[in-house]
Amino acid sequence: MKEEGFIVSVGPHIQSRESLRSLMLGFIIALIPAVIAGVYYFRIKAIEVILVSVISAVIIEAGLQKIMKREVTVLTDYHAILIGLLFGLILPANIPWWAVVVGVFVGLLVGKHVYGGLGSNPFNPVLVGWASLRLGFMSHMDISGSILGVVKLEGIGALAEDYSYFSEGYGIESWSSVGAKLKLLFHTLLGWKPLPGEELVGCVGQICALAIIIGAVYLFWKKYISWHIPVGFLGAVLIFSILFYKGEKEFLYPYILVQLLSGGTLLAAFFIATDPITTPVTGAGMLVFGGMAGMITMIGRLWGTWVDPIWFAILVMNGFTPLIDRIIKPRPFGRVKSSA
Repeated sequence: MKEEGFIVSVGPHIQSRESLRSLMLGFIIALIPAVIAGVYYFRIKAIEVILVSVISAVIIEAGLQKIMKREVTVLTDYHAILIGLLFGLILPANIPWWAVVVGVFVGLLVGKHVYGGLGSNPFNPVLVGWASLRLGFMSHMDISGSILGVVKLEGIGALAEDYSYFSEGYGIESWSSVGAKLKLLFHTLLGWKPLPGEELVGCVGQICALAIIIGAVYLFWKKYISWHIPVGFLGAVLIFSILFYKGEKEFLYPYILVQLLSGGTLLAAFFIATDPITTPVTGAGMLVFGGMAGMITMIGRLWGTWVDPIWFAILVMNGFTPLIDRIIKPRPFGRVKSSA
């Protein structure tokens, strides 16, 4: 009778009642509010981008697993569905369908399967696919007309003319009152709204901050993510927004709102940067990861040429994850102190 040996694998060895399938499904459920908001603001364009992204992710994932003679798991672990959904939400609503397919293919092949598949990839496949489109098809990834682009290219004062939440019903001078600030916060949480007749420019899942926050609350409630990366990331964005703001004092408050609630800030903080495969395993390491990613994002926004380099910032930090884990190690239990 053949004896079975022990199966040895690399750490971390973490036990949980949650399965991979339930974890992926949980993230998908948490993204539903962002999907609904994207469809509300962009209509049929959002539906097209999301459907093409998800369907192509499932088909390409199954095809790559077949070619590489691995178990086809697209309908058992839901990872391909989650990748497709996230990818569709970080793309501009007017991107052509073929570009979506190209990005999904590059993300799954270069960002996942060349490393051995799920769990072995050092970089987030969603961001690898996004980077391929951003570098190869820049015109289709242009978001300079978004609210973050307006602030970067024209200055924070341009919001008073381009976006209704900053100009209708109350003017710039009224931002000094607490009531007006709360009203502005409420409106911007619901979604950035251009003036009548103007086209809304932005990515499908990044318009409504409230929808993303609702999904984040669900993730925290289910304990799918911890507070470390979001706090580190958002804290760095907030600190840089305050310290390096060079405009008029009356515009500081809306400027902070733009940096925190527009672009990919919230989606990155709660859904992308918290990917358990490509981030550190310790709480302190996660805090450093989030803080560094937020810092790189703001350096790019303030002094770079791109409107929102947030996804490249997280890719860079994915590369530093092994180093962070090596430097910031968990405290060992049961070790006896050596005598002097």
